[in-house]
Amino acid sequence: MAKSEKPSTSVFFKKLLKNVLLCTLFIMVYNTITFTSKQPVVEVLPEGHVDSYTSLEDHELAARLGKAITFKTISYSEITDQHLYSEIRNQTLGELSKFHRYLLDTFPLVNKYLKLEYIGDYSLLYEWKGTDPNKKPILLMGHQDVVPIEKLESWQYDPFEGRVADGYIWGRGTMDDKQSVFGILEVIEDLLRQHYKPQRSFYFAFGHDEEVGGGSGAKYIGEHLHKRGIQFEYILDEGLPIMLPPVFPGVTKAIANIGVCEKGAFNLELYVDVTGGHSSMPPRETAIGILSKALSKIESNPVTPQTTHSRRIIDFLGREASLPYRFVFSNLWLFEPLIVRIFSNKPTLDALQRTTTAITIVQGGQKPNVLPYHASAIVNFRVAPGDTTESVMNHIRSVIQDDRVKLREQSLSLDPSPISPTESKSFKLLQSTILQEFPDTIVSASLMIANTDTRWFWPLTENIFRFCPLILENSDLSRFHGINERISIKNYKQIIDFYYHLIKNSDNL
Repeated sequence: MAKSEKPSTSVFFKKLLKNVLLCTLFIMVYNTITFTSKQPVVEVLPEGHVDSYTSLEDHELAARLGKAITFKTISYSEITDQHLYSEIRNQTLGELSKFHRYLLDTFPLVNKYLKLEYIGDYSLLYEWKGTDPNKKPILLMGHQDVVPIEKLESWQYDPFEGRVADGYIWGRGTMDDKQSVFGILEVIEDLLRQHYKPQRSFYFAFGHDEEVGGGSGAKYIGEHLHKRGIQFEYILDEGLPIMLPPVFPGVTKAIANIGVCEKGAFNLELYVDVTGGHSSMPPRETAIGILSKALSKIESNPVTPQTTHSRRIIDFLGREASLPYRFVFSNLWLFEPLIVRIFSNKPTLDALQRTTTAITIVQGGQKPNVLPYHASAIVNFRVAPGDTTESVMNHIRSVIQDDRVKLREQSLSLDPSPISPTESKSFKLLQSTILQEFPDTIVSASLMIANTDTRWFWPLTENIFRFCPLILENSDLSRFHGINERISIKNYKQIIDFYYHLIKNSDNL
């Protein structure tokens, strides 16, 4: 009897295993079939449509933005030489004053009918009063300042000439962020020319020191609005662009990324102090050697991925992927470890799932025959939602495990922002407006890996979004804060169109 039971038991478990596998496959196929698009259906504007959102020709719009580029509104990080820093800062403030006069001349109706406040002397806050005080206002943002120029000789055109050539507007600020400032103001000027009166109030905030943290501009705008007790329906600031494919595995369309949160950031100094001496009698470990081992450990042991946000991105983009990828993305319960590994091998995707670690500065000896007393390094962390600066510091201590290596935060630390809901009517309106103007794109919630002025506005609404419809290829990303920054005239016109429809759609929200 015992011998006859063994085969029957074996057959039973084989059948059980087969049924489990079939059920699992059925569930996975069902997940794939029901993993359908989250893109709203919108009324697409006809190709070549003419709307009355601007009375200017494309070349006139380009020339006006080009002129704005000529003002050297450069933000510099504070440098040790206080006299030199004061001198270059005064130059920038002079350029900002000239830029403001240009705005007054270029947008006379804006400056006639909108209330303008100068906050922190050089940041601008416009208020466009609506007719319905029961509707929450909306805040659109941009910034006037730009980053300094490096490798001037490598630029095709002078970065502050504002040259319009080859179908592009060239120069520092065309992508970051005078195209937003001027795109918004062009729309308001023309709506005023049409005698348009909004139902809800709109505010427009243009900081003057965003590139160095906004501590003298946007910070005070945020405090000013908070003291007035204003709560916004939503806030839209500069942010993520529309990226042309390839961007995301299995997706062949352009992707418009709306930043619903942004990473935190802080710089950490690691330093080692030892007894120096002559290089002819070195100890077993030098200051540089001890520091190097610590840095190697940090790079070899990155912070554990936080998959909550990458899951949110996959929930938007995975639904638009080709069938094999959709099968994987719809069954994260099984494939998430594989996806984490794939993302980890591509920096642009890895930055969406974890706190990133970048060793940016290393300093040590001064002479080849002298052992340094001191060695130091700066490590930049971009802190993912789910982590905090404190949790990252604890991770670094546990990885290094060497009391000789001291840690010191170099700058004001910033934890990740709150996460704005993607089910809100504000997000859906923004998503629909993007698709209205750019119908061949997929709109996704995403993570802003850089920092914006919105950090100063967190108490004013739960709906903070970071997006600007710059259309970019992967090769264009190096132009941000880099060489040959430019925007096509066609794309700049699209940005103006986008803000026009956003304001009109938001008024009816």
